[in-house]
Amino acid sequence: MEFCIQVYFNRKGMKYDVAIIGGGIAGLSLSIDLKKRGYDIIVIEKGNYPRHKVCGEYISMESQNYLQKICPALINLNLPVINNFKLTAGNNKEFTTKLDLGGFGISRYLLEEMLFKEAEKQGVKFMLDCKAKDVNSDDNNSYVIKTNSGNIMASLVCNSTGRNSNFKTTEKTSANSTNYVGIKYHIKLSRDPKLIEIHNFPGGYCGISNIEEGLSCLCYIVNSKNLNEVNNSIPELEKTFLFKNSNLEKIFTTAEFIFKEPVTVSGINFLIREPVTDNSFFLGDAAGSMAPITGNGMSMGLRSASVLADNIDQYFSKKITKQQLVFNYSGFWNKEFSTRIKLSRYLQKLSEYPFLTKRTIGLFNLFPTLANGIIKQTHGNPF
Repeated sequence: MEFCIQVYFNRKGMKYDVAIIGGGIAGLSLSIDLKKRGYDIIVIEKGNYPRHKVCGEYISMESQNYLQKICPALINLNLPVINNFKLTAGNNKEFTTKLDLGGFGISRYLLEEMLFKEAEKQGVKFMLDCKAKDVNSDDNNSYVIKTNSGNIMASLVCNSTGRNSNFKTTEKTSANSTNYVGIKYHIKLSRDPKLIEIHNFPGGYCGISNIEEGLSCLCYIVNSKNLNEVNNSIPELEKTFLFKNSNLEKIFTTAEFIFKEPVTVSGINFLIREPVTDNSFFLGDAAGSMAPITGNGMSMGLRSASVLADNIDQYFSKKITKQQLVFNYSGFWNKEFSTRIKLSRYLQKLSEYPFLTKRTIGLFNLFPTLANGIIKQTHGNPF
C-alpha cells in the first residue's frame, strides 16, 4: 500500500514510542500514564474537545485512585458519591440495596476535558479532527498509521476507537443481532444524590444518577425496533414505552431538561473481541463493549489503560519481550473482562422484558444476597 510522503515525527525527529488511535477516556488515560513514564506519545482523534457523548456517567470506586493519580485536578472536585441502588419495573415493583463498592458521578464532557488538559500539560502530542485510516508494519519493526492529515510512525500502536470503530478485531463470540439506541439528557431534579436508579420499560431501561453541579444524568438504552415502531420519534418513544414505568413518567414530566435536544447514538451492540492484533493493542470498548446495565464501562477502559501502560513500560525497559507483552495483556483482558461482558449481555437481554425484570425483582427481594452477589461480579477491585 502506498502512503503519502508527509510523515509526522516527534520533536526529536524520530518515530513516536506509542501512537494511540482514539482519544476517549481509555485513550486519554493511557496517553497520560505513558507520558508520565517518559515516553513520546501521540493521540490521533477524529473529533475535538470538549464534547458530550452518550454515557451513564457513573464510575466505579475501583477507578478512583487511578484517575486521581493520572489527573490530580480531579481531587479538587466535589463529586457526588453514589452508594445506593434502586431497580424498578412497571408501577409497583422495586428493589433497593446498598452498593458494596459504589461509585461517583461525573459528566463525560467534564472528565474528557480534564484528561485532555492534563495530557496536553504533560506534553502528549495531539492530532485532532484527524481520522486514522489504516495501520501497517514496515521493515524496521515499526508501524505506519495512515491518516487524512499524513502518516504517523510509532514503535507500538494502541486502539481505543470505541465500539463502532472502523478498525475491526476478530470477534470471539457470535455477534448479537440486536442493535440498540442510546439516548442521554442532563436534567435538574430534586433527588437523593447518593442513589443510582435503573427503571425498566418495554424494550430497555433508563438509568439516572447525579453528576457535578447538582445535575443528573438521565440515559436510556432501547432496542432499535421500538424506535422504528414510532417512526423514529424520540418523544413518541418516551411516551409510548418509557412512560409505562410510572417512575419514568414522573421524572420526565417534572424534571428541567438542560439539553435542547438529547445526545444520541445508534448501532450499539455488545461484542467480545480479541484484545491484540498483529498491528495494535485494543482497549476500552474497541476490545469489547459492556452493556451499561452493569454500570462499569468507563472503569473497564481505565483498568485496561492502567494494565497496558504498565506492560508497555516493561517492554520498553526490556524486562519483557514483545511476545510476553502480547501474552500478558491478552491474558489480563480475557480473565478480567470476558465474564463481565457476558454477564452484562445476559442482563441486557433480560432487561428488555418487564415481566422478567419483575420476576428478578421478586427474587432479589426474597434473596438479597443473590442480588449482591451479581452486583459484585460487575466490578473489580480498586487499582
